[in-house]
Amino acid sequence: MAYQSVKKAAEDLERRAKILAERTYQKERYSHLPVAEMNAWYKKTFDRYRHAGDMWTKAGNPKKANEMYKGAIKFAPSEKVKEKLDEKIRDLYPKRRGLERNLFAAISIITFLASLFFISANLTGNSIGILSGNNLSWLGVGLFLFGLISFVFFKTRKK
Repeated sequence: MAYQSVKKAAEDLERRAKILAERTYQKERYSHLPVAEMNAWYKKTFDRYRHAGDMWTKAGNPKKANEMYKGAIKFAPSEKVKEKLDEKIRDLYPKRRGLERNLFAAISIITFLASLFFISANLTGNSIGILSGNNLSWLGVGLFLFGLISFVFFKTRKK
């Protein structure tokens, strides 16, 4: 199926699912249907939303697929089915190695290197004239501790 036809089918299924959901809510509120008949309405609405989510997934639009799967969860017949839909939602967005994780790694490496540079006043010479040797050492110790803390934080974060 071409992309345009998959997208059109997904749009059509989405529209139909929303209409069916509205009708189901109206039937639930205003008519006193038997339980079996209401369950049939719920199942039909659930199937329509789930199918629309599958079509949006095929069309490559995870945001719309997520919306449709969440609509299907509202009409899901059991908890087991809800869990399967939750898995589908999680699979829509692959896990990425976050920028935050890379940032902590970079900060810890940079501060360790900077602390080695500032711990000994002989390395800097007179290039930093406003700080005395004692102040440079304290700056090096502070950077070392900051690097150590950021490294520990980086390692203990959930992967």
